[in-house]
Amino acid sequence: MLAKFSRALFSVYLRTLLVLFTIVSLIGCNENHGVKINEKAPSISGADIYGTYITLSQFKGNVVVLYFWTNSCCGEKLKLLEPYYEQNRYKGLAILAVNENNSKEVVEAYAKSNSLTFSLQTDEMGMIAKEYGVFGFPTIFIIDRNGVIQKKILGDITVEQLNGMVVQFL
Repeated sequence: MLAKFSRALFSVYLRTLLVLFTIVSLIGCNENHGVKINEKAPSISGADIYGTYITLSQFKGNVVVLYFWTNSCCGEKLKLLEPYYEQNRYKGLAILAVNENNSKEVVEAYAKSNSLTFSLQTDEMGMIAKEYGVFGFPTIFIIDRNGVIQKKILGDITVEQLNGMVVQFL
């Protein structure tokens, strides 16, 4: 009898937790968080991993791939962008990779070991990601030559898929 009561109580407990988890997950979720397609991209400024001060506005006139990533999930995919960048940088492509959750030293070592030449910046406090509404990695934004967000991609994509989205703006 006690075992049946314990199972029933445990079942109620699990359902209550599920409801609470759902409510907590939805708190603060509304359409106003982050950026929207066809809106001007919020400014980004700060030192890159080599100490050079960069701003998103300095890329105006270029198509920017803004790539939010972490070493733990996206490092292997990020390094695949280097040949694509080298092929298209003279056509007006810029890549700004913003790393979350890793120190400048860790990202700098990763960039050097993979011979990355595009711009890399760290966002250890998560302020840039928060402004852009990034909650998972990778998250990629394609920003046109006028600084307007044209696409937002959640999750992994191949370089070929990325090119299919970028080429129309080059």
